[in-house]
Amino acid sequence: MSIYQRDPAAPGANVRSRGARLDGRLEAAVELFNAGDAARVVAGLTRSLGQPRASVGAGAGSPTQARITVAWELCWYQWSVDAADGIVREIGKGEDLEQLDSSARHWNAAVGRRGALSFGAAGLAPRRRRAWLRRR
Repeated sequence: MSIYQRDPAAPGANVRSRGARLDGRLEAAVELFNAGDAARVVAGLTRSLGQPRASVGAGAGSPTQARITVAWELCWYQWSVDAADGIVREIGKGEDLEQLDSSARHWNAAVGRRGALSFGAAGLAPRRRRAWLRRR
């Protein structure tokens, strides 16, 4: 069985199942995201809007791309990360979470104080970890 589930709402996109190991593409995407300007954007928005939810999944149509979505109650941002060429670029933003397809709302990552992503609640302080787990 694959660690990814097909999402009929987003043909070609896959989301990581809970408890499964990440593939190298997603690990590289998170590292590139955390090292770039996108994490600083998320950190700034987090100071204003509070703790967000995040999703990391395979990008549709390319074996080297991943899609990262970070969302608050009032807005969301989405980035495409190409692990092959190291490019992180914003691909969308909006105000309503209903604009996102269901695979982008598969909240499988946490956002730290400096905007850095980590999978699951592992990197969060105990109080934030409990809050993150309640939202799932």
